[in-house]
Amino acid sequence: MELEISWEEKTVNEPDQKELTEILRVGVYEALIAGEGPEDSEITIVMVDDETIHLLNKNYRGVDRPTDVLSFALSEKGEGEQDINYSSLFDEEIEEVEEDDQDGDPSVTVANTKADFSVEAIMEEELGLDEDNEEELILKDVKELLFYEDSILGDIVISIERARAQAQEYGHSLTREIVYLAVHGTLHLLGFDHHTDEDGSKMRRLEELVMDKIGLPR
Repeated sequence: MELEISWEEKTVNEPDQKELTEILRVGVYEALIAGEGPEDSEITIVMVDDETIHLLNKNYRGVDRPTDVLSFALSEKGEGEQDINYSSLFDEEIEEVEEDDQDGDPSVTVANTKADFSVEAIMEEELGLDEDNEEELILKDVKELLFYEDSILGDIVISIERARAQAQEYGHSLTREIVYLAVHGTLHLLGFDHHTDEDGSKMRRLEELVMDKIGLPR
């Protein structure tokens, strides 16, 4: 797992940031395991103030108030956005090639176009591979070229101001509240939600499982 943490909110001093970073790394990893997510995931956590998360909440969710945590999943489709059909895009490109080559044989044109998009063609162009050094490098690098984005889960934004207020309200440490919000956000990135009582109960059980495991129970 690769976790990047950006401290845009400056009220947490550097020693506490370092300590929190280590605990967050463990908490997010355990949340990935509990949620059956990919262990090689890449996640970014951004620590901000209420004003910043308020703007994000308003612009991306249409909710005009600050919140404690927001998750932005890479694979999440925004409301009203259309799916990208790569098959259709590929077909359109083939049709354009056929129209441009009025004198040629369309079947030959299509075959040549598809060959240009083959894994072998990609590997030869990007890595300079030939028939003498194929198998091991192809198996390794095809994953890197074609599936790299699969490991990037997305971003989590946490309001330190909101976390501090909630920690005081609930009577526990700021560390516990920030880690809990990160675990909550990670589960959201994995597709969990709390729109229904059943979904909410399942998500809460996973959160408590993780928090107990890392030594930060209620």
